[in-house]
Amino acid sequence: MHEHKKVSWAVTGLGLQGNRLMKAIASSHNAKLVATASEREKGSFVEILKDKSIDAVVVATPNDAHAKQVTAAARAGKHILCEKPLALSLRKASAIAHAVKKTRIRCFVNYHLRMHPEVQRAKTLIKQKKLGDLTYIEMQWSIGGLAQKNLPPLPRHMRWRENPAQSGGGALMARGVHLFDLLLFITGQEAREVRAWSDATSTTVDRTAIGIFTLRSGVPAVITTSKSIPHADNRIVIYGTKGKLVLRNIFTADPHTMYAAVFDAFASELKGKKTPLATLEDGIAAVAMAEAFLTSVIHKRAERIT
Repeated sequence: MHEHKKVSWAVTGLGLQGNRLMKAIASSHNAKLVATASEREKGSFVEILKDKSIDAVVVATPNDAHAKQVTAAARAGKHILCEKPLALSLRKASAIAHAVKKTRIRCFVNYHLRMHPEVQRAKTLIKQKKLGDLTYIEMQWSIGGLAQKNLPPLPRHMRWRENPAQSGGGALMARGVHLFDLLLFITGQEAREVRAWSDATSTTVDRTAIGIFTLRSGVPAVITTSKSIPHADNRIVIYGTKGKLVLRNIFTADPHTMYAAVFDAFASELKGKKTPLATLEDGIAAVAMAEAFLTSVIHKRAERIT
């Protein structure tokens, strides 16, 4: 890419999140929107993949469509920003990686909370051992809207979120995977095991999901996410032998600024500069955590994360 050239984007998936990301493209100094594709219009996604003027594609369709569309975009030679989660299973995420590695394209996952200055500062402080050795981590990001009774049904275009086959989970996939990614990003460690609980059933997605993860170093991290906990104390607390760090502002910050920062960082990555963006490998790591979480819930036991 030339230094002055903006990345030409197409967006597929024109729901709430797709529209947010289109606004972020408009706010970015390094991106321009040139095409859109609706999942309801057959063939529109295929057309944008044929368009040689398009450099990159945002995949913002329902979760179960990500794997197929990311793979198709990679084969078409388009760079990709995929909404989280990358896929609904480790098998599908691995298939994406296999397709991408056959090309020269770059693929990132939109874990936008990485762009918040407090998150990056926390990562630096931990890397510099300012907290000493880590001893315990606690993360919560919950809302309380579904605690109410007799709620109206979701709008038609959002009902996929309540379908386990399409969404893969409720609070778990809406906010939980963000916390999974933040845990890995801030600590710089892999998660090795999880003991998980959720209120999901065989036919309904979870409202509340809680997991105790163990990092590579043996440090425990408790992660809670819910759509039915009113007045939740949303925060990340990181304890170490020399002190503790509390992060609160990332959950109340306007996401638009972070989304725009994602597109600016994407352009930097294409120019060879390393940024905090979540890579394909990072996206796969979060999928592995989610899959182990769900397996732990089903079998009611600790589950290794592969």
